[in-house]
Amino acid sequence: MAETVSPRSALTSASAETGGARLWRALREAGVRAVYGDADRGLPVTARVPARLAPTLVAAHERVHRDRAASWVDGVLTIGGAAAASGVPGSAGVTGTSGAAGPSGAAGPVLGGAPGGWQVLLDEPDRVSDLVAMAAHAAATGRGVALRVDLDLDRPAPDRRAVTPGAAASGAAASVGPMPAGAGSGGPDPAGETEAALALLTAAERPVVLVGPGVIAAGAVPGLHAFATAGQVGVLNTWGAKGVFTWQSPHHWATIGLQRDDFRLAGLADADLIVAVGLDPHESPAACWQLAPQVTIDPASLGTLALAWRRPPGLPEMPPLRHRLAEATQRGWTVEAGPLPPSRVTRTYGELAARGGLIAADPGVAGYWVARTVGTTVLDSVIVPGGRVPAGFAIAAALVARIASPARPVLAVLDDPASVAGSAGSPGSAGSAAVAAGSAAATGAAERIGELVELAASLGLPVPVEAWSDDGPAPDAVAHAARLRDAVHGESPVVAPLRTDPHWLARMTDVAGPVVAWSQILPANEGSTHS
Repeated sequence: MAETVSPRSALTSASAETGGARLWRALREAGVRAVYGDADRGLPVTARVPARLAPTLVAAHERVHRDRAASWVDGVLTIGGAAAASGVPGSAGVTGTSGAAGPSGAAGPVLGGAPGGWQVLLDEPDRVSDLVAMAAHAAATGRGVALRVDLDLDRPAPDRRAVTPGAAASGAAASVGPMPAGAGSGGPDPAGETEAALALLTAAERPVVLVGPGVIAAGAVPGLHAFATAGQVGVLNTWGAKGVFTWQSPHHWATIGLQRDDFRLAGLADADLIVAVGLDPHESPAACWQLAPQVTIDPASLGTLALAWRRPPGLPEMPPLRHRLAEATQRGWTVEAGPLPPSRVTRTYGELAARGGLIAADPGVAGYWVARTVGTTVLDSVIVPGGRVPAGFAIAAALVARIASPARPVLAVLDDPASVAGSAGSPGSAGSAAVAAGSAAATGAAERIGELVELAASLGLPVPVEAWSDDGPAPDAVAHAARLRDAVHGESPVVAPLRTDPHWLARMTDVAGPVVAWSQILPANEGSTHS
C-alpha cells in the first residue's frame, strides 16, 4: 500500500497548529488535493516518491484526476504539473534577491528566476496562505512558481492572521483545476460574447463542433451534450477529449488531430462555421483546424447557449473520416493469428477501459494506435498526452490512478525504448550521430521506465506495462488476451514486450495521411518501422 500520511494527523487545535498543518491547510484552500515527494519533512504526502520522479507524478495526477497536485522535494514546494516539469524547483546555486517583485506583483523574498518560472522564499508563518495562494494561481495560469520553505514545520506556528480580501480572491482563482493550453477559463462568460456567438450559431447552416480537453477540465461535458442536442450537430474531439461522447453516439463524429488529413476529412473545410471549445494547441494547431469561419466558445457557456439555440431535428450526414478509419480498423479485428494488427490489440485494451479500467499510453507509435482506435465509453478511461512528457508518463498515470483506487485495473502502454532508438539509425537519418543520440535517449528512457515500475511495486501497487517492440513475442489473440488479463490482475510488476504487425499502419495512412501527432517530439514517427 502506498506510504501516506493522513492530513488529520497533522492538524490539531488552532492554538497548537504546526507549521506543517498550516501549510497543508493553505494547500487545501488553494485547491491542491495531493502532494508527492518527501515524507519526512513535516508535510503530509500522498505518496513518498524519489525527487526525480515527483514532478512526473504531479503531472500525471493532474491529468488523471483533473485536480491540482504539488511536489515536495528537499524543502521546495511546487504546485502544478506544468511548473513541476519545467525544472524550476530545487535548482542549485540560485542566488537571493530579497525584496524583488515576484510573480503576480507580489513583493517578497524572491530567490531567483529560471526558464520555467520563479522560486520564492517562504520563511514567515504569517505569509503561508498568501504565498501558497500566489503559487497556485500562477500554476493555474501556466506560470511556474516554487516555494522554498524555510520553516520548522513540526513546531507550533503563531495564530493565523485574517485572510485579506485580495488573498481570498487569489485562493479562489488558484482552486481552479488544471487546464490544458487553449482551454477556456471556466468562469462566467460575458453576456456580450455569448450573444455574439449565438448570432453566429443561428446564422450558420453547416456548423461543426470541435472540442479539446478543456471541455473536460472545465466540467462542461453535460453542457456539451445539451449544446449538441439543441443544435443537432456532430462533434469532433481531439484525442485529449476522448469519451466526451461514447463512440456509439450519433453526435460523435471522430477523434481527430493524429494524422495530416484528419481535419479536412472530418468535414471542417466544408463547414460554414467551426465551433471551437477547449482546444489544446498541441492536439489541434490553429493552422490545421481553421479551415472555415470559426468562433471560440468558453466551455462554461455551453449550457447557456443550449437553452437559446435550436435547429431542426436531424443530424447532417457524417463526413467520411470516421467510416474510412473504421473500415481499416475493423478489418484488423478479424485477425486471430500473431503478429496481431494493432487495432486487434487495442480492441482488447478497450474492453478493459469499458470495465472501469484505465489505459494510459506514452506519445509514440503505440500511443497513436491507442488514441486512434480504442473505443471509449467511459470519460477519462483512455489517456494519451498531447504534449511533451517524460518517458514512462503512462506508468505514472496508471500509478496515481491506483493510489486513489487500489483495486482499479490499469495498463500502461509505450514504445520499447530500444525500438525507438533503432529507428534513429534507419535510412534517411543523420547517420552515426543520430544513432548515438538515439541510443543515449533510449538508455535514459529505459532507466526512467524501470524506476517508475520499481516505485509502483515498492508502494504495493504494481503497474503492468505493455511495451510495443520490433522484436518482442507475437502471441495470437487468445494468448494475448490471457497474458493481459494475468498482468492486469496480478500482484507482481510485469513489463511485457509485444510485437504487432507493422503493415497495418500503411492502411491507416492511406486513409488520412501520415501521422503528425507529436511531430515536434517524435520527428521520426512517420518513418518508424514498428507499429
